[in-house]
Amino acid sequence: MKVTRLFLGAALIGSLGFLQMSCEDSSNDMGPDGGSASGTLKVSITDSPIDSPEVKGAFVTVTEIKVDGKTFDGFKGPKTVNLLELQNGNSLELGSGNFNAGTFSKITLVLDYEKDASGTAPGCYIQKADNTKQKLQLNGSTQNAIELTAKQFAVQEGKATELVMDFDLRKAIKSETSGSQTTYSFVSYGELQAAIRTVDKPSSSDISGKIDNYNSTTMGDVVVYVYKKGTFNQSTETQGQGESQIKFKNAVTSAKVDGSGNFKAAFLEQGDYEVHCASYSKPTGGFFGLKALLNIQSKNNVDLSSIALKSDADVSLSISVSTILGL
Repeated sequence: MKVTRLFLGAALIGSLGFLQMSCEDSSNDMGPDGGSASGTLKVSITDSPIDSPEVKGAFVTVTEIKVDGKTFDGFKGPKTVNLLELQNGNSLELGSGNFNAGTFSKITLVLDYEKDASGTAPGCYIQKADNTKQKLQLNGSTQNAIELTAKQFAVQEGKATELVMDFDLRKAIKSETSGSQTTYSFVSYGELQAAIRTVDKPSSSDISGKIDNYNSTTMGDVVVYVYKKGTFNQSTETQGQGESQIKFKNAVTSAKVDGSGNFKAAFLEQGDYEVHCASYSKPTGGFFGLKALLNIQSKNNVDLSSIALKSDADVSLSISVSTILGL
């Protein structure tokens, strides 16, 4: 049996549920129905593209959102979302409403593997190009509530807090091929936790740009990977890591370059980043295979190894490819 990683470019999606936010300050933990101070909480979801010619959609059905174990009433479920429609900075609001003021760090999204929002089976699934559906479930488990640790955030009295969950399908779904049959599943629990980021949407920024000399014939399909500055290790990142053999596992997010050379990596927190580009070969069947890294150069005086992102201040890159490097 051959195990293959699903490749998905920049930052997940749609609607896969996971995150249980834990309250750091429980002094105002009663919630709006308990009479304590409250603010407005809005929760959205986004995703990265999938790089498999046979996959048309990736759907998840969310039945409940919890914050610090308390049900978030702003979510009216169930909701079935096609994560692949939420790419390149697009996001979908899952819910908005009052929530108790306080400081939190965990969220839980509860999924329904069995039925979608209309009651049709399955609830979480891959839709192939021929429109057939294949059920998705947590690898080796029936558990459907996944707790994720988010960067600490606050809901302030009388103010609005907007979070976006970036679901990276590239890290969240794996395939197994046996003969001519390919099956899909979510990765292990720990890997799935690591595949989802929670970001304060209003203060996030984007890294977008264009590879000016992009040529799909010579370069294949190209993906831009965004790393925290100083964290990229070529020998490690180009090899499969962990139980599900995830390549570029430590990338914060990634973005697939379109036919004109454009890309957009969205919803990044302020900080210093570096970008790297990889080339993928066209498949004769199955998935795109990692072919090479690209030697890239900036054309607009931005240091690609030290990109400073400030809150709500996007960065635009102009890149050229000088050589295609071996792995």
